[in-house]
Formats: sequence, C-alpha cells, structure tokens
Amino acid sequence: MKRFLTVILITTLLLSAFGVKIGEVTCTMRHEFFQALHAGIVDAANEIGAEVMLIDPELSIEKQIQGIEDLIEAGVDAIIVIAITGDTVVPVVEEAAKKGIVVVAVDEVIPSDKVVTFVGTPNFEAGKKLGDLARKYIQTKLAGKKVKIAVVRDLGSTIQAQRTEGFLAALRGLENVEFVGEYQGYDRDKAFATVSDLLVAHPDLSIIYAPAENAVVGAFAALETMGRSDVKIFGFDMTEEAVRGIKKDVILGMAQQQPYLLGVVGVQSAMIKLIGKKTLGSDWLPPKRLVPVKIYTPENIDEYSPPPTKPSSTTK
Repeated sequence: MKRFLTVILITTLLLSAFGVKIGEVTCTMRHEFFQALHAGIVDAANEIGAEVMLIDPELSIEKQIQGIEDLIEAGVDAIIVIAITGDTVVPVVEEAAKKGIVVVAVDEVIPSDKVVTFVGTPNFEAGKKLGDLARKYIQTKLAGKKVKIAVVRDLGSTIQAQRTEGFLAALRGLENVEFVGEYQGYDRDKAFATVSDLLVAHPDLSIIYAPAENAVVGAFAALETMGRSDVKIFGFDMTEEAVRGIKKDVILGMAQQQPYLLGVVGVQSAMIKLIGKKTLGSDWLPPKRLVPVKIYTPENIDEYSPPPTKPSSTTK
C-alpha cells in the first residue's frame, strides 16, 4: 500500500532501514481504531524494509509494561507505544531510552522527556469542532427549549477528557443547556447500560456526547432499543454502526481520527531519530506531531471510506 508515501517524504531512508526492528506496544487489537493504527505501522515499516514486533496487552497495564520490557530484552531499535495510560509506562520507557532504544508515543501522551515525540490527534480542538456542530443544532433545531446533555465515556481516559473539555467549551454561554454529567462508558456493553439508565433518569435528554468508538456504538444501540431517535449523538471514531446512525439522522456529527496515518507517522518519526543524521543530515523532531481529524455529518457521510484495518502483509 503506497498511499502514505506522500506523507513520509523520506525516501532516502529506504536503503538504511533494512534490519531495523521496531516494537509496537498497542492497547488492544479488538477495536477498529487500533487495528487501523497497526496496519499503518506495518505497511510503513514494510515499505522501508523494517521489521515490526507487535505486543497486544489486551487492555492490561501490567501486560503492557511487561511487553515493553520484553521488547527491550529482544533488542529492538525503536518502540512505538500506544499507552493505556501514559503515566504508568514512564519508568519502563525511560529504561528503554537508557539502553539507546528510540521511544515514540502514539495516541496517548507519555510524560517523559525520553520520548522523542508524540504522534496524536488534537483532541481538544477536535472535541470543540463537534461542540460547534452541537451548538448550531441547538440554536437552529432546539431554540427556546430546555436542552439536557450527557457525556458517556471512559472516565479514566485523559484523551477522552480532553475531547470532552473541547466539546463543552463550544457550548458555553447557551442559557438553555443543562449538563447533567459524565457517565461511565468504557466499553460497548457499559455504554449501552449507562445510556439505558440515563434515559430512565432523564427521559427529556436531548444530546449524548460519546468521545470514543465503544461509547458511540453502545449509546446508539441503547437509543435504537428504546426507540429514542429524538436523542442525538455526537462522537468519535467511525464504524459501520456509526455510519448507519448518521444515515438514520440519530448521530449528527462524528470526528474521525486517521489511525492509519498515525501509525505511518509513528514509524516515520522513529526512523528519523534512528538514522536521520546519517541520511537526512538531521534527526530533529518536534515534541508533537498532530494529525487532524475529519468531521462527518448526515450532509457528507457519503464521502466516508473506512481506513484499512489490516496491513498489506503480516507482521512478525
């Protein structure tokens, strides 16, 4: 798959990357987002002749830490870390850096100066874009009505907290809006149960903000089950269910990250730090490399095409 070559722009690395081993420590491979991110990493590495070693901790922090330790022992040249929580991996990431291993953080910030760069989504800004859509909907369709809004998300996620802050910032000053609270929705089943309970406790609920794939799918399923198409969703990360929700005019706005591109830029960043001085004359990287989101609504949903969730060839 060649589409990312226009992004990498470092073809001089091609002859120098053979034999490079890149470790990838993800959060889970059960979600489409992380599958697409992995596909980007593998395709980018294969294009330049590097090898990828994948660790899937299945959302276990302990297994993620152990996975990084295993990659250190395996003698990889770089590790791309998609942290479950950034703070928890700081000691083992710094251990890797001490041994000369390049560490790139993707999706979740790791608060250590030993990480060479962070590749991710501008989460506050993306949340604010969705908030702007919600504000327009409230002002045009719900003017003069009391509007109750609930947030359903993983309450332990700093990324989702940033997205929520941006969303709510866009709604400030709307006097007819009542924010009823933030509720747990760390997976689809929990989000389904949470929204089902919310609709009983707040039958006049107007909007659900769901800043992650699982929360969106669970919330949409609950609304369908209870026949509440009058309640609208704004959320993150497209799936087939989200597309269906948009086409049914229940989901009014979705921020689609570009996980495949996040993976590509993660590999690019690792290679620049590893061999940039030799091949490009510099290994400089900015502290952050942000990949913008795309916003989908009922008006432009036909433009959406899902990112690849499988690499063009397998990893080791």
